[in-house]
Amino acid sequence: MNKRIMTNSLWMMSEKIVAIFGLIFVTSFVAKYVGPGVFGSIALAMSIFQLIQLVAQLGTDVLIFKRLSRNRQSGVNLINVTVPIRTIVYMVLSLPVLFFYIYKADHSALYYLVAAFVACFIQSMDVYSIYYDATLNSKINTYVNVIGLVFSLLIRWLIAFLKLDPLWLCFPIILAPLIPCLIRYFYYINNTHKKNISSKFKRKYVKYIIGAGSAFVISSLSVAIYTRLSLLMLGFFDGESAVGIYSVAATLATSWSFVLNSLVTSSLPSIFSENDDEKALTKAAKLNLIVIGVSMPIIFSVYFVGEWFIKTFYGDLYMSSYHPLLILTFSTLLGSLGTVSARIIAKYSGYSFLSKKMFLVAIFSFIVNFGLIMQFNIIGAAVANVLTQFFSLTIFNYPFKKGVVFKLHLKTIFFRVKG
Repeated sequence: MNKRIMTNSLWMMSEKIVAIFGLIFVTSFVAKYVGPGVFGSIALAMSIFQLIQLVAQLGTDVLIFKRLSRNRQSGVNLINVTVPIRTIVYMVLSLPVLFFYIYKADHSALYYLVAAFVACFIQSMDVYSIYYDATLNSKINTYVNVIGLVFSLLIRWLIAFLKLDPLWLCFPIILAPLIPCLIRYFYYINNTHKKNISSKFKRKYVKYIIGAGSAFVISSLSVAIYTRLSLLMLGFFDGESAVGIYSVAATLATSWSFVLNSLVTSSLPSIFSENDDEKALTKAAKLNLIVIGVSMPIIFSVYFVGEWFIKTFYGDLYMSSYHPLLILTFSTLLGSLGTVSARIIAKYSGYSFLSKKMFLVAIFSFIVNFGLIMQFNIIGAAVANVLTQFFSLTIFNYPFKKGVVFKLHLKTIFFRVKG
């Protein structure tokens, strides 16, 4: 991993240090104050609109990242064309859901749903962060994300400290994505050349987004469903308190994923731009080993201090989060390895394969979650999540391009022997 990639990774990680601070000292404080029920209501509301957000993105995150890695101006043009498309798709899909819950949801849940609707809309419009990650300028994302995060965390802490009505939490839910998005947008338009795109080329970009991106719609939706299916089904079968307990476990289990995501994201341009297939697989295998090497000490740490951490920062009401937390840490590892494999498939333009694969994974996840949640409740949800991630990483990926992902995994296992 060269110096520039490592520097970019460190910048991406540094912004998350503030997020970890917030998780330890603010989110836990708020969760302890409002209890599992309200905490679960917020988690459910965010999950619903995050599904719509991912559909509205039309898989363009990967398309933009890939285009920017090869041709910066073309990537900028793609960003500018993408925004109005995302707006239309998000509104068309989310407004009916919002109107439905106006009549169905209780008073408190409705406020959280509206806040989640606005927050996820802002996040779906924030395509500008991709530009800085792809061009290895993640320090810009770091600055603006930290500003937004600090404001949001400060307000959350004040609400809990002053023991205000939990409904006030709607404001920091919206501010967290709004502040970084606005700063990033104004910085972007002042530092990039906006080229007037003719109607002919604009149609070409739109067709490209719909063509290549639509294959990612099913994939993105399937991923969003199967990663949130445990939480959604827990809410349906066991209620919002179970969702609150599971959310704490899931939040803590993924709190360190920023380290893996930073390493993976910073390494992807090098893999995407590599024309030699064998060298690209070697780079990806090395990245897999780095992901595993970074993950194992963290998983052991969770085993030894996880129970103490939950009791100290979240309180006795959340103690049943420990075992699902331990299980879900493996899901975080598998998910990051899955990201590497998915990007290898994307490198070979396997968008159609990904959409079909993720649809099958979503069905598999539903079956596994249904059986295990009915039998083992929260623990079953955690185990179902890990099983889904494992099969998504392996069996469901292997048919692509004569087993290129299987070759990647073999190269990862025997990397030192061959290297």
